[in-house]
Amino acid sequence: MTEQTSPNPVNTILSLNNIHKTFGGIHALAGVSFDLKAGEVHALVGENGAGKSTLIKTITGAYSPDEGTIQIGDVAYDVLSPEQARQLGVGVVYQEFNLLQDMSVAENIFLTTPPMGRWGLINTRERAQQAYTLLERLGAHKHINPNTLVKDLTVGEQQIVEIAKALAINAHILIMDEPSAVLPSRDLDRLFEVIHALREEGHGIIYISHRLNEIFELADRVTVLKDGQTMATKQVAETNEDDLVRLMVGRELTDMYPPVDTAVPEGEVLLEVHDLCIENTVFDIDFQVREGEIVGLAGLGGSGRTTIARALVGLAKIISGEIIYFGQAARMTPAWAARAGVVLIPEDRKSYGLILDQSNRFNITLPNLPQLEKWRMIFKRNEWDPVVSAINDLGVRPPQPELASGSLSGGNQQKVVLAKWLMARPKVIVFDEPTRGIDVGAKAEIYLRMREIAQQGVGIIMASSDLPELLGMSDRILVLHEGRIVGELSRAEATEEAIMRLATATNSNGAAA
Repeated sequence: MTEQTSPNPVNTILSLNNIHKTFGGIHALAGVSFDLKAGEVHALVGENGAGKSTLIKTITGAYSPDEGTIQIGDVAYDVLSPEQARQLGVGVVYQEFNLLQDMSVAENIFLTTPPMGRWGLINTRERAQQAYTLLERLGAHKHINPNTLVKDLTVGEQQIVEIAKALAINAHILIMDEPSAVLPSRDLDRLFEVIHALREEGHGIIYISHRLNEIFELADRVTVLKDGQTMATKQVAETNEDDLVRLMVGRELTDMYPPVDTAVPEGEVLLEVHDLCIENTVFDIDFQVREGEIVGLAGLGGSGRTTIARALVGLAKIISGEIIYFGQAARMTPAWAARAGVVLIPEDRKSYGLILDQSNRFNITLPNLPQLEKWRMIFKRNEWDPVVSAINDLGVRPPQPELASGSLSGGNQQKVVLAKWLMARPKVIVFDEPTRGIDVGAKAEIYLRMREIAQQGVGIIMASSDLPELLGMSDRILVLHEGRIVGELSRAEATEEAIMRLATATNSNGAAA
């Protein structure tokens, strides 16, 4: 490792200079430069596969650059180790939390650096007090107790604990990787307040998000990566979403959502839900889905969207009511639903949609083996042509059947999940957060494919927290509040304001209904 002292511009706490990184001949980073100032939120955006993750892993010492330097303060390094990066004040809050669920908040915050007392024992009282002080800095001390077990916290509260962990190692360079992707909407404001507080303290924050509206709400500057190269760094006040999208994908995305016939589909009823109740979650749910129709499920976090989506494929215990598939009362098990032609594209594709260390071929054919067997055996050659066809149809990149699905970007992983269920020729597809964590280019491709599937007569149910997505894709929208359907909006009636008014149970005057 080589270190050299170099002057840094005023207030610049991190500089990446001409960083290169190659994997198997593929340039993940090709001369990227990036800098971060104290008291700044610097957004990093780009399509999946643009190089964001590789750049972050270079800063944190997980990857060693092939070329270029990393300068922290006045010292430039050819390479950093993870421990050295931590000692230099680099902290990361990942989208997937790294918390021990059966340990307390204080234990998690000081897992690697507990305050010690006499006889080499951990000073538990001092640990709790220091944890309280950190939570107080983040404005979270009133609703997070240092002695509470992490498993008893909400997702938003767990994220604040992750941020407190970074502060516990005196991180002044804080990297937030898709911090809002896992949060229900009620926790977003609290996250933004924490970020503003950290900026006021002088921390430099690298903020990675596919949600461009957040960039304009939070960031001071934004850097766009594409194909491992820096396309531009701009002041947020001097750019707009169209400009960033053009830099990210290399083309205009004025038509994010595919055109749709304004007429309401009037095909055969495929699925009916009558008086559906799930214990302490959803109550008296009634709706139906027709051929060729996309029905949106809207509502705030905890409203019951995901519970209904899971119930439709036998993954939630039904207390009363019934689900009728194609005129037949359903036996609510996942296997029965799949055989009947009703499948779920889950919210968490990594945990529930794919076996990440297995190949794309394995994942795509896994639920389709009965149709591929011959003489009670599965021959690889029988899998190959359908898998290649599915990969090409959906534009999975790279188009390699034997590549591990876990090595793909989020958008391409979602395409593999969709490919495996399309091979099963479903009649109804339930999408739960279909584009969460996916870049704008891949979103447009997923939306186009969803519309094409609907036009083939498949019924689609789409649970989503993304209001523009609901408005752009749904033929009609069912709005949930505290587990009940409180309104139905046609495409012509639906607006963000109308959805939020129903979802928050307020009347047109803004008062609680």
